[in-house]
Amino acid sequence: YRGPYSSYPIKLFYTSNIPIILQSALVSNLYVISQMMSIRFSGNFFVNLLGTWQEAGGGGPARSYPIGGLCYSLSPPETLGHIAEDPIHAVLYIIFMLGSCAFFSKTWIEVS
Repeated sequence: YRGPYSSYPIKLFYTSNIPIILQSALVSNLYVISQMMSIRFSGNFFVNLLGTWQEAGGGGPARSYPIGGLCYSLSPPETLGHIAEDPIHAVLYIIFMLGSCAFFSKTWIEVS
């Protein structure tokens, strides 16, 4: 006897890792555009809304990281300490990540 058998009305879909790749490409393009505009039009109000950037100091390779604007809100917190310092940033990142991946999953299912 295997017990009662019934199906649940839950619709699941499998889209592999394509939504993560699409979300990563979207954010990467946003970062590149924001950095180029920040260098070319630094001080512009609308460019600063998109993102403000700061060069990382130290002996390692050169790296810019967002310190303000939309790019900062969409960037992942780097450490658990950053999550404790700015929990709103962490929540916004999680909401954006889950929402954009769900959107790309649904779109991928409709397209393929």
